[in-house]
Amino acid sequence: MNTAEVRSAGFNGSTTAERRILLIEDSAVLSRRLVDLLSEPGRVAVTAQAASQSEALLKLQESTFDVLVVDIELAEGNGVAVIRQARQLYPPDAQPLIVVLTNYASDFVRDHCFAAGADYFLDKMRDIALLKAVVVDGRSKWAPPAASH
Repeated sequence: MNTAEVRSAGFNGSTTAERRILLIEDSAVLSRRLVDLLSEPGRVAVTAQAASQSEALLKLQESTFDVLVVDIELAEGNGVAVIRQARQLYPPDAQPLIVVLTNYASDFVRDHCFAAGADYFLDKMRDIALLKAVVVDGRSKWAPPAASH
């Protein structure tokens, strides 16, 4: 069984696989806070970080992730473009959970993110307490339903 199969099997119910997170955030202070918030050995881990659109796209090509936590305004580029690219890079049966975490929580920005392929849209100031539960338990609406056994 390859790594993707092991992760996928764990994602679909088993507790043996750790969910791999790509954190795309340009604030070093917030990145450290989010790594602390999202780190739970055996369940979830931030395995890579990016501060720009180009860096995020490089990370997506180098490795696979179960979850992307994406800021919209990045040091260079934007998170919406990263979301679109991620949806194209991953096969239908391995779509990652994509959670937008932003300070730009307007209806317009939210709708734009959902149209690009985001699963969740959270306000950094108001919704950050919800982030870990979404990352641990959430499933991408873009992935096909899990087969029942």
